[in-house]
Amino acid sequence: MSTNEIAKLSIPLPPLESQKQIVNVLDLAKELINKRRDQILALDEMTQSLFLEMFGDPKINPKNWPVGTIEDLSIKTQYGTSKKADEQNGSYSILRMNNITYNGGWDFSSLKYIDLNDKDKEKFLVNKGELLFNRTNSKELVGKTAVYREDEPMAFAGYLIKLICNEKANEEFISAYLNSKYGKVVLNSMAKNIVGMANINAKELKSISIYIPPKDLQDEFADINLKIMKKRELLLKGLDKLEEQYLSLLQSAFKGELFAQAKVSNL
Repeated sequence: MSTNEIAKLSIPLPPLESQKQIVNVLDLAKELINKRRDQILALDEMTQSLFLEMFGDPKINPKNWPVGTIEDLSIKTQYGTSKKADEQNGSYSILRMNNITYNGGWDFSSLKYIDLNDKDKEKFLVNKGELLFNRTNSKELVGKTAVYREDEPMAFAGYLIKLICNEKANEEFISAYLNSKYGKVVLNSMAKNIVGMANINAKELKSISIYIPPKDLQDEFADINLKIMKKRELLLKGLDKLEEQYLSLLQSAFKGELFAQAKVSNL
């Protein structure tokens, strides 16, 4: 559409006072969205603060915990399936690298689906409490790590690695370690660039050095962190509703209906 065509478009033009009221309503809605985002960010920072308070900075290990590798804390690792996923059809949702957020959370907004036979279910389903590691991505995103916390299992794709801990460790602890500032630096330094993408394979993941606090302390951290995650989930749902309401207000404003709706609601 050309500039001349845009200039000829007809738009509703309410009185100046109504325009000011519309702007105030939209600004207030935007302010609520920004406050909710700040609350979510504060919870993300709370997890890292809790981790540092309970275990100390991984870079210097001030509490002198024993040091080992992730392999010392794991039973097994498993690459995900390379089977092609479908946009709509399949018995299981499949998690891909974009579903793990940078801070170790989940984004289930763009899921695909897949069918698995009985043999593949054991290998390619992730269950509640198990850890997923993003082994291939851009250099700044490779190594994204999150604990799966849903009740129903999901499949996971080939760019992800599933890790199951042994009796020495809690998956929530390992995830927080890898998502710490120190963990991000370690992952970035060891990522190998392959045809424009960075990679950290299962052997390299298991070779990462990690301090090993007592298991009961790890479990205590996990319990507190799960409460933080539940609060974060509620805030995210509230954020979704606020953003939907903002878009609805915006559409009403462009249609010249916003102030009219406000008058009706006050009757």
